[in-house]
Amino acid sequence: MAEKNELQTCFRCQYVADKDDKYCIRCGAPLKNKCTKEKSLLHKGCSKVNKADAKFCSDCGTETTFSQWGLF
Repeated sequence: MAEKNELQTCFRCQYVADKDDKYCIRCGAPLKNKCTKEKSLLHKGCSKVNKADAKFCSDCGTETTFSQWGLF
């Protein structure tokens, strides 16, 4: 059985997933609320993991994955 610090809860369906999972195996939602700013010639990109209730990245202000997926 996995320890508590090795689990994460899906924001959409509340399924308890392994810490290494990127998407929920029950509903397909992302499990980490990352910044969506991609790397470009002018920007190094931002992949900050934000709090679950963040609609925008706290580092750069770009929309987060949970916001893009409509999880709010």
